[in-house]
Amino acid sequence: MLEVQIKTKLPENCALATLNGIMESCVVRVEGFARKEEVVKGLLKVKGKNTEEILENLPSQCEGVPVSSKEAKVLIKEHTCLFAIPILESGCVITNVDVDDSELVWNIICDDEGFLSLLKNLEGVDFELIYKGKPTGKDEITYREEEILKIALEKGYFDFPKRIKLEELAKFFGIAPSTLSEILRRGQKKVLEKYFKS
Repeated sequence: MLEVQIKTKLPENCALATLNGIMESCVVRVEGFARKEEVVKGLLKVKGKNTEEILENLPSQCEGVPVSSKEAKVLIKEHTCLFAIPILESGCVITNVDVDDSELVWNIICDDEGFLSLLKNLEGVDFELIYKGKPTGKDEITYREEEILKIALEKGYFDFPKRIKLEELAKFFGIAPSTLSEILRRGQKKVLEKYFKS
């Protein structure tokens, strides 16, 4: 079994790009992709403070339901994706997609045969292989750590000088400053370990 990461350009009219703009202050996780003929459907888990607003602003090819006050599920009903289709056709499993401005980073699990098929299916497509190796799940960042790190970064906690203090950030999350500090350190350690291993 292999874990693979590939980076691609963000296609025009991509549902993920539209959703990324709407959900920029949330943590988004892909829960699954399915393909029927030339259409890809995707299920996303969204966590953040403004999920009601997000659900109201979803594009027409999406529908969403709140799971709790800070969490929602979003279904991309219809998406013709230049990259998801060849990945799924090669027998690979898409575990996550990160959208960053004009690029997508696809996290994929496959076997050796699926990887060779993936390379063949992506011939002629501009992509970069970022990582290929054994799956590493033990030191994976948790959903909560990712949420806190992302919002801390957006609010300027890591800026110099800091735009927000630990105490203010803890109040934002409704947790004690000591708990927030521990979550931040644990998350930073995992991110740094993964960065220096790759």
